[in-house]
Amino acid sequence: MYRIAAVEPDVEVEPNYLEAEPEVDIPSRISRNPSEESLFSTRSSVYSGLDDLTQVMMEVPAETSSPMISPTVSNINTSSSESLPASQSSRSSMSSNADSVLGKRKSISGADESSSSAKDAQAEEVVIAHHRHLQRVFDNKRISFGVQWMIARLVTLGKLKYEGIMVSDIDKLKGPSEFAAPLVDKLFLGSGEGDAGKFFMREKAATSPWKELDREQECVNNGDGFHRHSDGWYGGKVQFSATLKLSDDEKTKRSGSNYKIYLNKPELGPSSRFSRRFGSHAVLRVRISRTILGKGQYALVKFFSQRFLLCGMIYRAFYAKDGTAFLIVTDELWGTTCLPKHVQPRPLSFLEFLDWHNPILLNSSQTMAKWASRFALGLSNSVPGIIVSQDNILSLNDEGSDMTDGAGYINLAALKLLQALFNWGTIPTAIQCRIAGAKGLLLRHPDSSENESLTPCIWLRPSQVKIKYPVDQPLSDAHITIDVLRSSHLRTPTHLSAETIVNLAENQVPHQVFVNLVKENLNTIVDSLLDWNGPDSMFKLWNSVARAGGVITARMAREAAGEARMRGYFVKDVEEEEDDDLDGSVNSPQSAAWWGDETSGCPSSLEETVLTLLDAGFTPQQCPLLAEKLKSVIKTQVDNYVQRYRLGVLMSCIAWIVPDPFGTLAPDEIQILSHDASFVLPDGTKSHVVLGDVLLTRHPCKLPTDVQKVKAVLKPQLQHYKDVIVCSIQGSRRFADLLAGGDYDGDKAIAIWQPEIVNGFKSPPLHYSVPPATLMENFKKDITSAAAFLERYSGGLQAAIPDLQAFLLAGLQDTTQVGKYSNFHDVAIYTRGYSHPDTIRLAYMFCTILDGAKSGISVLPEVVQKDSQKFQKRAPLWKETIEEARHESNELNVARPASLSSFVMDTIFIEARDARDMKLFQMEHTFPKVKFKDASLLGPWNDTEERIRRLRMQDQNHATRMTMELSRVQVHVEEMCEEYKGSITKEFTGFRIERRQDILRQLAHKFAKSPDPSSFLCFSADELSRLKASYAYKIGDLNGRFAFSLAMRELGYIKARSLGPTKTVQLGFYDRFVVKQSLLQ
Repeated sequence: MYRIAAVEPDVEVEPNYLEAEPEVDIPSRISRNPSEESLFSTRSSVYSGLDDLTQVMMEVPAETSSPMISPTVSNINTSSSESLPASQSSRSSMSSNADSVLGKRKSISGADESSSSAKDAQAEEVVIAHHRHLQRVFDNKRISFGVQWMIARLVTLGKLKYEGIMVSDIDKLKGPSEFAAPLVDKLFLGSGEGDAGKFFMREKAATSPWKELDREQECVNNGDGFHRHSDGWYGGKVQFSATLKLSDDEKTKRSGSNYKIYLNKPELGPSSRFSRRFGSHAVLRVRISRTILGKGQYALVKFFSQRFLLCGMIYRAFYAKDGTAFLIVTDELWGTTCLPKHVQPRPLSFLEFLDWHNPILLNSSQTMAKWASRFALGLSNSVPGIIVSQDNILSLNDEGSDMTDGAGYINLAALKLLQALFNWGTIPTAIQCRIAGAKGLLLRHPDSSENESLTPCIWLRPSQVKIKYPVDQPLSDAHITIDVLRSSHLRTPTHLSAETIVNLAENQVPHQVFVNLVKENLNTIVDSLLDWNGPDSMFKLWNSVARAGGVITARMAREAAGEARMRGYFVKDVEEEEDDDLDGSVNSPQSAAWWGDETSGCPSSLEETVLTLLDAGFTPQQCPLLAEKLKSVIKTQVDNYVQRYRLGVLMSCIAWIVPDPFGTLAPDEIQILSHDASFVLPDGTKSHVVLGDVLLTRHPCKLPTDVQKVKAVLKPQLQHYKDVIVCSIQGSRRFADLLAGGDYDGDKAIAIWQPEIVNGFKSPPLHYSVPPATLMENFKKDITSAAAFLERYSGGLQAAIPDLQAFLLAGLQDTTQVGKYSNFHDVAIYTRGYSHPDTIRLAYMFCTILDGAKSGISVLPEVVQKDSQKFQKRAPLWKETIEEARHESNELNVARPASLSSFVMDTIFIEARDARDMKLFQMEHTFPKVKFKDASLLGPWNDTEERIRRLRMQDQNHATRMTMELSRVQVHVEEMCEEYKGSITKEFTGFRIERRQDILRQLAHKFAKSPDPSSFLCFSADELSRLKASYAYKIGDLNGRFAFSLAMRELGYIKARSLGPTKTVQLGFYDRFVVKQSLLQ
C-alpha cells in the first residue's frame, strides 16, 4: 500500500462545512487506462489534466463519494427513487447519486459529473453549472466564489468543461477574487483584462466587483454583517446576473426543454435590502430574452418553480418583474452533507426567507397577489442610512390617511444625520425610503417640539405599512435601517411629453402655443451651439455642449455607481440590447459603458469628445473633427427633440408631491418653494417661490382630468417645505388621486405657470376622473387570500412551495398588455376623440393593468381580442420615429376622421420637421470648409525631420541614428493606421458602446506601447509619444480621425502648448471642472 497526502488540508476547520481530507490508503495498482473503475474517461487524445484530477478525487472520503462506475448516461427518469421530493427538509442530505446533466435527472452516478445549464420543465432541479467532485476541490483549496462564478460562466457558454480543469489550474486561482477572478479568462481562454498599470483605476474602482466581494468575505470571516460600517462601507453591491435564452444546444433540447441559462460577468451596481442582509452572492437575477417573454408564460412559471443548482448552491425563484426573475440562495443540499465553504453566511431555507421578509401568517388578510408583490420592497435599489431604534418607529393614527396616503414623518435629528452621512448640500424636506415593512416618503415633522429632540424618530401611517412583523420580537438591523432611495429634489425648467401636450390642447390650449414653443426650443438648442463669436464664445460653447449632453452629472453618476440614483445624478442609457447580444457570449466587454479611454485620452460620449477638443484649444472653424463632432451633437439634439416631442417649457418644474402637514392649504391651493431663486417668472425675473395660477399634472397623463388648475400660494407655516410641491388635504378626495390616480409615496408632478398655456386652459368636468361603472367587467381577478391559501396547506407549507411560487412569479405573465393598451388608447384618441367613451375606458384599462401583478388583475382574453380588432392598428404618422417607420409593414398609418377637429400632434409633427430642416440648413452653412491641416499638430514631426537635416551636416553618425529611430516610429504608426482602417469598418457604429470602446482601447494600447522607449537613444518616452501622435495626424485623413482616436491626449498637449501657457491637471480634477454660466460675458 502507498500513502499519499490529501488535497491541501485546511488549517482551520469551520463547522457545517467539509473538513480537510485525512490521509487515505490507496491500492498500489491503479490503472490509468479507461475502465469501469475510472472517475472520468481518459480516452480523449488531448491531455486535459484528468489524470491529475482523478488522483485527487480518489482521496475523497467514502461517505461523500459515489461508487466508481462506467461513464454511461441512462434515460431520464423524473420519477426515479433518486429524485428529491419537494417536501424534503432543506437541511437533509440529497442522494449522493443524484447527479445532473443539463437539468436531466440521472438514475446512475458518475455519468457526467458536470453540467452547464439545464431545463427540463418537468425536472425538479435545473443545473446551471456544477461539478460535485470539483466543488470539493474548490472548497479544500479555498477558491473564492468570484473565481468559481467565472469558471461556471465559461461552462455555461460552452467554452470550458469542468473535466478539462487541471489541479495545477486551480492552484493558480487561489487567493482573493481581486487577484484571481480576472485570471480565469486568461487561464482558460488566453484572453481577458490586460495590465493597464495606473490607467483605468477609477473605472475599475467604480465597476469592478472583485474588491467588493473580497470585502464581503472579510466581513464574514470577522463575524460582521454587510450593513453600513463605521468607514461608510456596506455590502450587497455586486450584481450576479444570468440570461435565459432559447437553446440551440442539441443536448439540452433532448432534455425536453428549450431554455438555457448563461451566466454573465458580475458587475458593481445598486444595493438592496436582500443583498445587504444575505450577501451579494445570495441574489441571482435571470434576465429573460425578449423572444421568450410574451410566449408560453405558464411554461416560464413552471420552469422557474424548480430548484437551480449553481456552484454547489440551490437557488429558488421568489419574484419576477420587467422580464427578470429573481432567485435567492437557500440552505438546501445537493449530494453532500454540508454546504460549500463559499456559502457564507449560512442561508435560510426558502420558507424561512419568505417568512423573514413577509410573514404570511401575520399578513394573511392580504390577497396572495398583494403578499407576493411585497417582495419588490426588498429588491428596491437603495442605500443604507441610519438605524432607528424600534421604539422610535412610531405610528400615526389613521384619521385622514387616504388624504395623505404614502407619506409619514421624520424628525430633524434624523434628517441631519442623513445629511451628514450622504453629504447632501441642504437638509432635505423629505426622503423616499424603505424601513421595516413600510415604503413611501418621510416628510419633515411639522411639530417643532419633535424637531428639537436629538433622538432620530420616524412616524409611519397605516397606508405606508405593507408588511406586518411580530410586535413582541425585535427586528433585525436590516429591517430598522432607513434604506434611502432618494432625497427631495426639484428641477426647473422641465419638459412636456406628447401625452401632456394632447391633454392641454384638448382642454382648449391653442395649437399655436405649442408650435411657437417648438420653434423657440429648436432655436435655443441650435443657436447656443452655433454662437462662436465674441471673447468668451468657446467658453459658452463648452458650457452649452456640457449642458446639452448632461456631461457633468453623467461623470458623477459613473463614479457614484450604485448610489447615482440616490444622489440624483443622471445615468446615461446603454443601448438597447438585441436578443442575440444578451451577454450569452464569451466576448463580453472589458470596458464599462461611457468611460473614456485613459490610454489615448479620447472620451466615449460624443459631447465629452467635443469638450476635450474645445478645452485643448481647438475650434470648430479650424478643426474638421471638432466641426464634425459638433454637427453630430446638434443633429442628435434636434432629432431627439423632434422625434420624442419633449417640449421644453421655461416656466415649469418637476418635484415630488407631498400632503400639507398643517392642513393650511385650501382645496385648490398648492405651494412651490425652492432653496434658491431658480423659478423664471413671466416678467423675466427669478424667484424662489411660484405664485398664481398653475397647471399640475403627472405621468401617465391619459384622462382629461389628469391636468388640474390650482393656485400657488405661500404659507408661513410651510416655509421649511422646499423643493417639493405641497398639496392640500382639504376636500372630499385626495388631490393626488385626481392626477392619474397618484398618491404621496414618491409620485412626481409637473407644475406649469407659463401664461400662454395656463390662460388658455379650461378645466374639464370631474366626472372623467371616475372610472366607468362597468370597468371591472373587463378583468379577471385572483382574489385568493393568504388566509385561504394557508387553510389549504394546514399540514405545512413545504408542499406549498410550487403554489407559492406561482403567485411570486406572477410578473412572468403577459408583460405586453401595458404597451398594447397604451397604443390602443393612442389610436382611440386619434380616431374617436379624446373624451369618447371608448377612449376613456381604454385609459382606465391601461391604468388598471399597470398595477395588475400587484392586484392580481388581468384582462379577460375575449376583451383583449375584441379591443385588438378595434384598435390594433398602425400608429399615427406623428407617433412613429424614422426607425419604426422603416421596419413597419405595408399597413397604412391610421387616419384621422374628417369629422374630428385637427389634432395637435399632427400640427406639431409638420411644423417641427419644417423647423428642424431650417435649423439643420442653418447649421450646414455655418460650418466652414477646412482644407488645410493644423500646422501645430504637424510641428513635432516636421521639426524633428528638420533637426535631422541640420544635424546631418554636423554629425553624420548621430543623424543616421536619429533617422533609424524615427523610421521605426514611422513604420509602427503606418502599421497601426492600416490596422485601424481594418478595425473601424462600416459596421463599427452599429456595435454596442462597450464593444466599440474595447476595439478602440485595444488599438490605442497597441499604438502607445510600441516601440519600446528603452530601446531609443535619441528620443525620450515623451518625445516618442508626441512624434507618434504628430505623424499619425500627418498620414491620416484631413479630419485626423485616426490620430485623435488613438492619441487625443498628446494632440491636445501639442495644440494647447502652441497657443501659449498651459496648466496640466489630473483627470480626476478635470472631470469635476465646470464652466459656470454666471462667469460668461
